[in-house]
Amino acid sequence: MTTATITNETAWKLPDLDTVYHCEDLGPMTLGQMLDGVDPDLVPSDQTMYEDLLWAFGAWDTLEQMNAAMATRVYVAAPDGTVGFKLVK
Repeated sequence: MTTATITNETAWKLPDLDTVYHCEDLGPMTLGQMLDGVDPDLVPSDQTMYEDLLWAFGAWDTLEQMNAAMATRVYVAAPDGTVGFKLVK
């Protein structure tokens, strides 16, 4: 008799490069623009690297907004308050 173990774990996935973020002092910017010219070894390959990239480009106005986004995994609210992106996991 053979037994198999099945897990429901899903690999982390980088969002589409055309996802638009509202970056502090830079205005709307796509993920592709953020990664343009970045060393391939530094392209986010996990959640922490991704959050660091968004923080570096000022995707939040305050630390409180960043912490709330980290807690809910909802990112980049547009000026009208609509959610621009939810983490794909």
